[in-house]
Amino acid sequence: EETFYQTADVRTESTAQNGSWRGIALLLLLLISLLALLRSSYTISTYYYSSSDDIKSSSIVIPLVANDSTSIAAKTTSEPHQIISSESLPIYLIDTSNINHTNIAASTWGEIAPHWNRTARFSNLLSLATNVSSLPNQYNNKLKSKKRRQIILIHCGPKLGSTTLRQACTKNLYRTCPQINFTAYTNGRERRSRAPAGYFGGDRLISVMNECVDTYYFCVNQITVMDLLPSTTATDESDIVTRAGMTQNVEYIHLFPFRNYNDWVRSAIKQSYDRAGEKGCLAAKMLWDDGKCQHYRMEIDIRQYSRVDLDRFQDGVVRRMNQLKERGGEEEHTFLLYLHRDLQQAMEELSTTYQMPMLPGTGAKLKGERPEGTCNESLVEQYHECFSDELMEFRWDLPENQPPSN
Repeated sequence: EETFYQTADVRTESTAQNGSWRGIALLLLLLISLLALLRSSYTISTYYYSSSDDIKSSSIVIPLVANDSTSIAAKTTSEPHQIISSESLPIYLIDTSNINHTNIAASTWGEIAPHWNRTARFSNLLSLATNVSSLPNQYNNKLKSKKRRQIILIHCGPKLGSTTLRQACTKNLYRTCPQINFTAYTNGRERRSRAPAGYFGGDRLISVMNECVDTYYFCVNQITVMDLLPSTTATDESDIVTRAGMTQNVEYIHLFPFRNYNDWVRSAIKQSYDRAGEKGCLAAKMLWDDGKCQHYRMEIDIRQYSRVDLDRFQDGVVRRMNQLKERGGEEEHTFLLYLHRDLQQAMEELSTTYQMPMLPGTGAKLKGERPEGTCNESLVEQYHECFSDELMEFRWDLPENQPPSN
């Protein structure tokens, strides 16, 4: 009997000990869960703060497209001296295929460039992008940041609506910047091209932008990012300071047109015929005969095709931004791509997003009706033999491929 009670006491003590250990284990598990929850909550609140208030506009917001079914995630280059690459440069596409609503899609130059070949259509590029809610307007939405001036630079090229745009920008300058007598100010090259002041870049562009503070839209042709900076040869120190300050307090919104390359070639060659008949065709042929393949410097010039122009310009911007980050400076550039025939709808989207007046005259079709006739089909084939293999990897570093001097 004594043995029985001793055994019962041992069992009771063992059961109590087991219950005590289970209680301690449960308590530890609850503490671990609570710590994990607090850490998760802190991480979420930290990310929310940094994404809404702490992202500098000089740090390009880079969309990462994992696959067609995922949404775009925002990633910034806010870490010091992190290199910005052309491959990760954001490109926003304005999709006007839906007559009831304009959609915005986002991709990167590294994703778009390899697919923008001779046969590519705008719909092909859109298939590489992911729909987003709107065009980027991060900087001016931040309450703690000083509002920057927003300038829309419309990068024009032949057979891409440039006639309409040159006229619209010229009239807009007269209307929004009456303090300049543009009749006297416009130089010979601009007059011959019926182009607005500053169209070909250089100090003229920066001067006009600096003077015309109530003007939002500027049409340009084959400029580089250096055309947005004060001249290093300027002698007026106060002017240099003024211009440098202006360029660093501007958000540049770059608008580039898209047109199928093969269609662009045919249209540009036809323009040579429209201007001078068979003589215009012969002028181009003489430059391309016997493998000479010299640039024509008129409409049919691969250097003025929008893919080549955009590739050259974005490369300069990337270099510029990496240099600025090393020096602790900042600047903002946003790249937009639109289908050239949908210019009016694209401008309406810009006006709404950035809350600025419309650019009047963009709905005109100044070369909508063209005379019949064109150059012989052999000239189209000759052009392609000379230049089209260079489209995907155009070498701007070669002397013969430098753009005409401004």
